[in-house]
Amino acid sequence: MSTIEMAPGTATELASVETTSQDVEDLAGRLFIETVGALHLASVYVGVRHNLFKEVDDHGPLTADELAKRTGLDRRYLSEWLRAEAVAGLLRTDDVDPLVGRFWSGPAIAEVLVDETGQAYSGSLPALLTAGFGVLPTLVDAFRSGDGVPYPAYGEEAVSAQSAMTRPAYQNDLIPDWISMMPGVADLLGDTARPALVADIGCGTGWAAIRLALAYPHLRVDGFDTDETSIAAARRNAAESGVADRVSFDVVDSGDDYGQARYDVVFFFECLHDMAQPVAALRQARAAVTERGSVIVMDEAVTEDLGVGDPLQSLFASCSLIWCTPQGLVEPGSQVVGTVMRPQRMAELAREAGWSGTEDLPIEHPFWRFYELVR
Repeated sequence: MSTIEMAPGTATELASVETTSQDVEDLAGRLFIETVGALHLASVYVGVRHNLFKEVDDHGPLTADELAKRTGLDRRYLSEWLRAEAVAGLLRTDDVDPLVGRFWSGPAIAEVLVDETGQAYSGSLPALLTAGFGVLPTLVDAFRSGDGVPYPAYGEEAVSAQSAMTRPAYQNDLIPDWISMMPGVADLLGDTARPALVADIGCGTGWAAIRLALAYPHLRVDGFDTDETSIAAARRNAAESGVADRVSFDVVDSGDDYGQARYDVVFFFECLHDMAQPVAALRQARAAVTERGSVIVMDEAVTEDLGVGDPLQSLFASCSLIWCTPQGLVEPGSQVVGTVMRPQRMAELAREAGWSGTEDLPIEHPFWRFYELVR
């Protein structure tokens, strides 16, 4: 048993905290379970990349031989994958030998790992993990140098994974649940007599801009992002969705001039906390928006307190370390906030940019909070 003295001067009453054998066992057990989960996500990653969940869900029960014939993949590797997913409970089987048994889907596979636009789709999460783990050696070095880790270092798959993570929300929630709770914005977007011009800042692969254009056939949307790979994907997505005549995408830094256009609505969808110069970005939005227009920021729903023990808050804090802050630190003189951007900090950024403050919009979502900037 050891005793840890708390640092003086904290808000907590000075006391000694005893570490018991149960504490040691609990923490070691927790890390073991988290490691098991991470390793299983590697198996899920393989399944998503090769469309194996879809094959089993559409055509199961299947043997490893049958799955190999359908996919052209190696039978032995497939048998290992099938067993791993059966042990994890995502698949079902009728035999302990994966070279003999037949396999079929467990509950909810289609909704969670096959339907990429469904509300519950989570197939992007393993790819985000692999992209983050891939830069860990660079991130370790950055702790010494203070340098950032550029977005391209995470690999092209990081772009598609991040896109896949937010696309279901844009597809299902953006129009009926979010825009409907922004009366002024809804009026602007729906005004056919004076069609609105919209800017999507940090547009990524363009799914939010495309969804807006599909919902409002008279609308014109300009998307801007600093990542060339994302913009190239956004242009392809717009063309395939049939809206390339009304939706354009360009590589532009968020704090730079967007051009001569004046926008009726400027959206920042889940991107402000990543930006190296968030104040400059909000200042530029103020210069670009029309007098009748609105600027809307969607960012992570972090709690006012630390959120100890809350899995979602732990996700935000870990993403800030591994993903968002390192990317924002690439630019010299960076003022990146990181994923944990609480409402008070958001209001401070707005005021520094010349706004009078922010207004919380009454939109309920487990991951995101919505702000409208106030003149």
